[in-house]
Amino acid sequence: MPIHNFIALPRRLECGRVPSADEIRALRRARVSAADAKKVGDARRAYEARLRSGWDSYCGAIEAARGGNVARLVDCLRARKALADGDRLAAFIATKLRRRRWPPEVVRALGSAAPTEGDFDLLADFVETIGRRPGGVRDQPLHRASRLAEVLLSLLGRRVPDAMRTATIKYACETEGDDAGLAIEPERVRDLLNRPRARRQY
Repeated sequence: MPIHNFIALPRRLECGRVPSADEIRALRRARVSAADAKKVGDARRAYEARLRSGWDSYCGAIEAARGGNVARLVDCLRARKALADGDRLAAFIATKLRRRRWPPEVVRALGSAAPTEGDFDLLADFVETIGRRPGGVRDQPLHRASRLAEVLLSLLGRRVPDAMRTATIKYACETEGDDAGLAIEPERVRDLLNRPRARRQY
């Protein structure tokens, strides 16, 4: 689906009134399928990874991952950087998970001479899963929704009525979920917000 069909929503309603955020989301849902919204979300995620990893290389990123920071390696993979030395990546993965326990699709992606975009995303998800710290969460849409909810709640003051807190969390889940083409459960966001800030791992 052409990108302009996704973003070219009516600026004004028929009566001339500027639509609200809720009305814009409803219009977008009516015109864009969840699958198309996910494609846009995936494209945004790859674009952001390219921006973050523009200067990076697999050599340095794998060394950082060995030290416990897999974010650079995940960004290199999501940015679809040419995987010149798949053996180094395979060796890193082997330090986290025995080869006999690797999923067949990971073995295939690592052995491919020309990985597809799906292969890069598969490897990025796999590295993110096996490399994250104990208790860490790799669900980026969930964290985006949590950050948005936290910002909105901070604007409402220290004591926010539970009903308003619930509505704010639901709004954040719908907003970020629409962008990612996913359904984000408000209870998971609420659980994340209830944790001490140091344990949220945004």
